[in-house]
Amino acid sequence: MMKPFHTLPLLAVLAATSVSPLCAGEPAPGIAAAASEPAVSAINGKLDANYGAINRSSTRGVAGTFSLPLGQRFGAQLDGLYQHGFSTNIFGVGTHFFARDPGKGLIGLVFSGMTSQKFTDVIVGAEGEYYFKQLTLGAVAGYDNYDSHVATTFPGLATHQSFVAARLYAAVYPVDDLMIRLEYQSRFNHNFYMAHVEWQTPLKGTAVYVDGGVGENGYAHLLGGLRIYFGGDKPLKDRHRQDDPSNVNSTFIGTNSAGSTNTQPAPEAPPVEECHDCCECC
Repeated sequence: MMKPFHTLPLLAVLAATSVSPLCAGEPAPGIAAAASEPAVSAINGKLDANYGAINRSSTRGVAGTFSLPLGQRFGAQLDGLYQHGFSTNIFGVGTHFFARDPGKGLIGLVFSGMTSQKFTDVIVGAEGEYYFKQLTLGAVAGYDNYDSHVATTFPGLATHQSFVAARLYAAVYPVDDLMIRLEYQSRFNHNFYMAHVEWQTPLKGTAVYVDGGVGENGYAHLLGGLRIYFGGDKPLKDRHRQDDPSNVNSTFIGTNSAGSTNTQPAPEAPPVEECHDCCECC
């Protein structure tokens, strides 16, 4: 049996409770109902490229988002991703539908679908963020159907399996153009810990970032990249709170790739027995 993770039911209940007003067609109290600014400032997007390693295997890719306002209270976003690693091509699409007050927070529904020759990964869930002056607290929790087409060290992933996928993160802005995010993820009933740093340079709409993480079964990743924002000139913190949420494919690319790789080192070969003038062994 897979080991239980006792905080996941709590995360799922909190996410479901937060998103229930949306499902009922009602604005969320305190976020969308009294929003003084639109949920999305204007049509906007971003493109980014990355290079690095996941579980000691090099990987590179590109990703993008397109966000648009749906009236004053709501917004929507489309995500896309292409990643090459582990001798396979990974394609991803994602969607967000959310209510947001840029001065308070965000709640919404999120979908991610990624596929390659080695795995298929589908996540459907809820997301939420709460904003303080220089701090953002956020969570994503949902149903995850994962199918690995190759044998792995994660139990049960060689067949269709369903799990709770979850992210829990805190993003600090020491200055408005610099974000430091610490994150916990639960995938496949295993634990992963990550850090992400993004800095918007003086060059308009251009940011650089680095993302690293470790986890159970010897998991490790380190990625770095360049990100280009489209849609006005504003500080990085305002882009994150007034424009596009994080690309759901990019936030899960490390752990879903790890699900289809053997993260433990290969066993050492047994020592070769020496021959001592014995006819049986020589």
